[in-house]
Amino acid sequence: MQINMRSRPTLPLLLCCLPGIVLALVPSSSSSLSSSSSSSLLRRCLLPSRRIFVASRTNHPITTGRSLLADTSCFGDESPPVSDPRDANVRLSSSPFAKRLPYERKMATPFRSLATTMFLLLLRRIAIAPTSARALSPSTIALSHSSTMAIGRRRILGFSLSVLRSALAYVRTLNNRQRIGVVLAAVAAGIAVEMIKARKRQELDATSEWGRYSDRPALRGLALSLLIIKLVPHVVLPAIIERITGKYRDGDDYGGYRSREQYEASKPRKLRSRGGEIFADGLLRLGPLYIKIGQILSCRKNLFPAEWITAMEKLQDRVPAKSGKEAWNLLYEACPGGRDGFHELFADFDDVPIAAASLGQVHRARLRTGEMVAIKIQRSRLRDIYDKDLAMMKKIARIVDSLGEAGRVGGVEQSWEGIFADAETILYREIDYRDEAENSIRFAGDFGIGLGGGAIECTAKGLDGKKLPSAAAWMRTPYTYRDLSSEKFLVMEYVPSIKVSDDKRLKEAGVTAEDREYLAEALAHSYLRQFCANKFFSTDPHPGNIGVEVFDDGRLPRLVFYDFGQACSLTDDQAGGILEVIESIIDSNAARSVAAFKRMGVLKDNADLSKVQAKCQQNYDSGMLKVKKRRKRSSARYSQNARTEADDIDLEARLDASEKLLNETQTPAGNVKDAEIMGYFTLPSEYAFVARAQSQLDGVGKSLDPDFDFISAAAPYLVEVKGTGRYLVDEIRKRLKFVYDPDDGILAKELALFKSLGFDPAAMKDSVNK
Repeated sequence: MQINMRSRPTLPLLLCCLPGIVLALVPSSSSSLSSSSSSSLLRRCLLPSRRIFVASRTNHPITTGRSLLADTSCFGDESPPVSDPRDANVRLSSSPFAKRLPYERKMATPFRSLATTMFLLLLRRIAIAPTSARALSPSTIALSHSSTMAIGRRRILGFSLSVLRSALAYVRTLNNRQRIGVVLAAVAAGIAVEMIKARKRQELDATSEWGRYSDRPALRGLALSLLIIKLVPHVVLPAIIERITGKYRDGDDYGGYRSREQYEASKPRKLRSRGGEIFADGLLRLGPLYIKIGQILSCRKNLFPAEWITAMEKLQDRVPAKSGKEAWNLLYEACPGGRDGFHELFADFDDVPIAAASLGQVHRARLRTGEMVAIKIQRSRLRDIYDKDLAMMKKIARIVDSLGEAGRVGGVEQSWEGIFADAETILYREIDYRDEAENSIRFAGDFGIGLGGGAIECTAKGLDGKKLPSAAAWMRTPYTYRDLSSEKFLVMEYVPSIKVSDDKRLKEAGVTAEDREYLAEALAHSYLRQFCANKFFSTDPHPGNIGVEVFDDGRLPRLVFYDFGQACSLTDDQAGGILEVIESIIDSNAARSVAAFKRMGVLKDNADLSKVQAKCQQNYDSGMLKVKKRRKRSSARYSQNARTEADDIDLEARLDASEKLLNETQTPAGNVKDAEIMGYFTLPSEYAFVARAQSQLDGVGKSLDPDFDFISAAAPYLVEVKGTGRYLVDEIRKRLKFVYDPDDGILAKELALFKSLGFDPAAMKDSVNK
């Protein structure tokens, strides 16, 4: 009888040897399970038939000459030699199964013997039986090792089923209440095991659960709930400690602390710092949409402690990324033409990313033509994640809309489903880098910025129809290689810069306080043009998307705008209405504010315009809405677009006139409350993105200049957006209010008189044109 050499029962043999090895470590003296009884027990448990292994003594693949297992002398009746227990210098085995002194024993010897016996019987059932069945049947000698393992698996499955039957039999003896408790305990145990596994995966890769959370939203809901529970003590305890001790921090005011260093070493600060890390890490692990939320919140320094803001800032550009071989695989998957297509166009690639965000990571590379470029590579499976996450959020938006007044924010009526539909469009466009390439090219054209940051002709026009001047002197955006880009692969000019919120590096680079004020004003200048002239704006101006380019040749620093995956367009009336609101705030003109609201389409048809105007006037009277005068600069070189001192004088005269108008205006009797007028407003979805962008740019502006105010900083550039001629005409009309006032002016009264006599100039003009 010959055994097929290809049949290698390796695992069963190892399992058979294991008990022998274990028992060999157990000393025989004074043991309830002696060496002879151990060997006898082993033979009874593991060797029911010695002829099983005697089949081949010469051809077994493990031994030569004769089979180790066939040699029963290795399990002979003679005990193995052991050290003389009378020799005090001989130390007993350190095996956990070795003999212990009475006070060292952890298990009574009868129980130990029983456990050993059960262990050996289990091994016999699992490991030896399949091998025995194969050896005893000549027809199964040729079975492969995989067949042997399959038999073993069936044995394990049978054992598991027997345990399951016993458990079910036990459950049947319970009443309904007890059964519910058992089920809940089993579910809780399953969830706990799943969370532990997820935690281990996230320790290796924080983004590992994004796909699973999309497939199983309940797991994400559970993770979010656990995150909130973990945050509670880090939010509550610092406030309690500060209330008890009377020590607190409010901005730069360390009330009760002797110094900043003392606050840094305090318990409240450590708790807040840890809470911020927990919050940022939790958002990171929940998925890309939650990272977007964190990016927005990181700009609102007035809403969160400084420690939380610092922790959330890493969500802007320091999300965990793939590097090395994983980065190359991601690159080849995203690049048009794959591996061959990439190496045909590119000469070099740095597989360590220079930045990473929620949707992709950026690497440096070099074209074969010599230009240094930045390649943005999209993360895998994003579209699938968006499909599932956005479908769930759409349901939530419908539910909030169905709540009626309970679903309003600040009393303003809005269609959350409509807002979400537009957000969904923008988010899907963001994961198609071809759309981002088009947005980048349009943005650069609107500001007249070309390759290398040079000035080119602007495509955007002012209200007078003339093209706006190039902004290349005070801002920049990378040139985009549209022909090399695809859905998941974006190639841009490599433009290094300093993150706009990195105060330490800006200071080291020589950026002064006046430079920072200049940069904050440039930010407001850029968004005034985006809102009111370009009618196209980036909705995501968080610090991770804005940098500062510093020069060594004496030129002023300039802003660098990155990432145009999220952008939104405005209609003529929407852009014009925003401009009129800004001008009405500068002039403190409540009537003009109401007219601007009507043009923007944010007032309902049944709105009480007199109440809205009265509320606006109250805000102007109280100074709640007031434009600050521009601070004097030490050098004229801080003027953007060749603004002259005369422009500043004109703006100051305008602000003085508005202040004089406030003093002369009779405030309506009574106090109009916010709740009385907010119900008259509705919020179209485009303005939700305007509000989001304005909120983020306000946070960035304040990080550069603590006194930053968007309208105050943008006011000097109204003349550029409107055009000099248009601006002067509008100013003359305001000075001649008694003539041009739309309600009480001479022209308005004459027009009303003509209409009363049956003459309508507008209708006559239309008939003449026809």
